[in-house]
Amino acid sequence: MLDLEEARLAALHEYALLDSPADAEVTAVVRIAATIADVPTATLNLIDESRQCQLTTVGFEGSTTRRSDSMCAIAFRGGRIAHVPDASRHPIYAGNPWVDGRIGAVRFYASVPLVTPSGYALGTLCVFDTEAKSLTEAQLARLEDLAEILVGLFERRRQTRIAEQATAAAERDRRRLELAHAELRRSNEELEGFAAAVSNDLVRPLASTSGYLELIDQLYGDRLDERAAGWLAGASESMERMRQLVEALLTYAKAGNAPCVRSAVTLAEATAAATADLRTLIESHGAEVRVRGNVELNADPTLLRQLLQNLIDNAVTYHHPERAPRVEIAGRHTDGGHLITVTDNGVGIPATERGRVFDMFTQVDPARRRGHGVGLSTCLRIVERHHGTIAVDEAPDGGTVISVWLPGAVAALSQRRDRAASIR
Repeated sequence: MLDLEEARLAALHEYALLDSPADAEVTAVVRIAATIADVPTATLNLIDESRQCQLTTVGFEGSTTRRSDSMCAIAFRGGRIAHVPDASRHPIYAGNPWVDGRIGAVRFYASVPLVTPSGYALGTLCVFDTEAKSLTEAQLARLEDLAEILVGLFERRRQTRIAEQATAAAERDRRRLELAHAELRRSNEELEGFAAAVSNDLVRPLASTSGYLELIDQLYGDRLDERAAGWLAGASESMERMRQLVEALLTYAKAGNAPCVRSAVTLAEATAAATADLRTLIESHGAEVRVRGNVELNADPTLLRQLLQNLIDNAVTYHHPERAPRVEIAGRHTDGGHLITVTDNGVGIPATERGRVFDMFTQVDPARRRGHGVGLSTCLRIVERHHGTIAVDEAPDGGTVISVWLPGAVAALSQRRDRAASIR
């Protein structure tokens, strides 16, 4: 904890007045002080750890002297005005270098501490003369007024400097943001190139290779021994997995780069579009996909369909071996948006894995070789494009529930709200 003198010095340095030229307004105030006191000399003294710095003076050449030689340093921290008609007869000031001839021959001396709003004395407004004299109460009161004006000027200068620093910092942040946006645009352009390369340079060769493997199986399959037939089947399976991975990566790239154009779309409509693409998968597993609480959303219809398609695909693919897959998609209004939940009765996701399932290429159970760890990453990207949030938790029956919050209030379809729609 700082002691009082350390705190005072910190306040003094905060004003950044030392060793800096005085403003014209400050110099004018010191001249007025000399006029009010009817003396030829006046100064504004700032006192730091070891020095008395005369920031601006009237009637003599200012200088910097040792704090131990200063008259003002003797009592300025007390916050009271000092009024000495004849310093040479004063028990405290008589031996001071400014009085006994070593530096000056001051007789009349008056000083008003410059006290900040926080109560720290920075220095003094000082008037003096080589002739003994006294000031009236009115003159002393006006000097105190001038001291308050000086502190106000200092405070204004400090606030201006703080504002300028804040403006400069904001400008630096703006430039950094512009650079970040430029880098993001560059990355997006590279991602577009990547997506094009995936489409042209990978998808087509994969399709061609898969076609040749099918031809070999059709024309020569009955001539292959068991080992060769196994190799052919393994090659075909690997090509299919590669094709699925490439498609997943392409979907991921498009989800993050395609324009996000929001419009009114119902949860039931988006689910119907998603399940239409997954009809073969759903029917082959005897899965049930149901919508409860149909709401109208403010979302990009294509991206929303991709989001639901990925979530339904995961729910059906990772089904529990002892029961048919069941997926319930529900929507409800919340403050400023809508909450969509996709709940399944599958194998679930261990609590230890839930924190990373949205990371790229994360597979909860790699040994089972299902999926590529891209689907939930794509979902995260789609939700972020809508400035929403996505989270995973355990369903009541041991499956998984994915919660998606999308901002943007759109009127609810109240007449359909609680109507359940089953899709098989």
